[in-house]
Amino acid sequence: MRTYNKRIAFLMSSEYLKPTGGVGQFAKSFCELMNQHGIKVDIITDKKPYDETFSFNLTDNIIYIDNKKNLLYGDHQTIYGKPDSYCYERMINFRNAIMEALRTNMYDAFICNTYETVRLVHDMGLENQIQIIAYTHLESQIFKDTKNPFLSCVNESMRGELQLSGIHIGTQSLFNRLQFENAYELPIPLPEKDLIEKHNKPRTGVLFIGRWEEGKNPELYLELIKQTGLPARVMTSETGAEKFEEALKKITKDYQVVYDKIGAEKVDFITSCRIAFNPSIVESYGIAFLEQMTQMPTVALENMRWTNNFDSKYFYTCNKKNMTSIVTDLYNKFDTSEKYYETGALAHVQALQDSIFHKWNTCFSDYKPKQVDSSKAKICSETTVKYRTFIKNLNRKALSLENDIRSIYNNKHKFRIIYTNTDTYLTKDPTFEPTEEETSKNLFEGLV
Repeated sequence: MRTYNKRIAFLMSSEYLKPTGGVGQFAKSFCELMNQHGIKVDIITDKKPYDETFSFNLTDNIIYIDNKKNLLYGDHQTIYGKPDSYCYERMINFRNAIMEALRTNMYDAFICNTYETVRLVHDMGLENQIQIIAYTHLESQIFKDTKNPFLSCVNESMRGELQLSGIHIGTQSLFNRLQFENAYELPIPLPEKDLIEKHNKPRTGVLFIGRWEEGKNPELYLELIKQTGLPARVMTSETGAEKFEEALKKITKDYQVVYDKIGAEKVDFITSCRIAFNPSIVESYGIAFLEQMTQMPTVALENMRWTNNFDSKYFYTCNKKNMTSIVTDLYNKFDTSEKYYETGALAHVQALQDSIFHKWNTCFSDYKPKQVDSSKAKICSETTVKYRTFIKNLNRKALSLENDIRSIYNNKHKFRIIYTNTDTYLTKDPTFEPTEEETSKNLFEGLV
């Protein structure tokens, strides 16, 4: 039976538990990286995952509440629309899912990938027992002057949450980290590891990766294709695919539009393209940009703040007036993958990837949970116990954060903690090792 050094809860909204999109790709690469280094990741989400197949390929523990206590979001959408606000119904669903997760396992860290979970987890008062890492997936969590779908007061609140005591800020790059007084640079591993390998094969077309939305600036990409006459290659979401197809068929006969591609199919599509154009104007980081510049010359608009996340030696910039000439020149210059690899971009990204776990592990190691000397807590009477069994034997309809959860965590240093795929064990026996484990997936469909 495999055991793990740590267990981490990865909190993310169910709508992003899918293969496309930055957060879903982050979940994939993060789970893979932690698994390689002996750390178990459970995903806590607000409702049934958008894509169950994708979700359970990430981890066998997807924790959510799927019963009458699961609140719907229709009223929120009617009340707010855009500009948007916090969805309090989603926050309650997350709270219930977190409490259900705390019935079954112990956690060393909560990583908050959904902005609504930052204040929620902080206000549960577990910051002295569990490390809380708020990850900046929105540009508006970092900068004031940005376009986004939220009320200005909500943007202000989001930024304020990151300054709360007990919150560890995690962000994708050194540039983003320097915007805060106290934050950690916690890079996103590339979701597809084969993208940091050489792919020497014929290449053609101008690649665009992104959804059809204002911040990604798809119209400028279409204008580039119209002006250059170069083949169009688009990787987008399912909803965006139809819009790109409709627009491109009016411009060129040589186009390909794909969506929801992951794994070998995604790598094959990207590495079959010769150049990438990324005209995005809003990004908190830009994982697609990193994927593109790893394999081919990649062009962004000049004076974009988000491009400071990347080394300017390994990408190119243009403006609307000269984009045609710059892209065409690069397209002709780098007519083979071998010529592009000579720039050192691939070797540069390989080195970045090799450093990622060390940065995450440093953040984990800097956290010191609370410890108490007293042995009055009920857990202290145990020698070896499975955590979920101990909780079940408490016979609580609803757990108490103060009397149950914090009491156990404050005394965990008196035990050796052993994590398995599905369970957590506390033991004072130096020779104990778990020998049996339930193999069923932990899909929770209701609170006891």
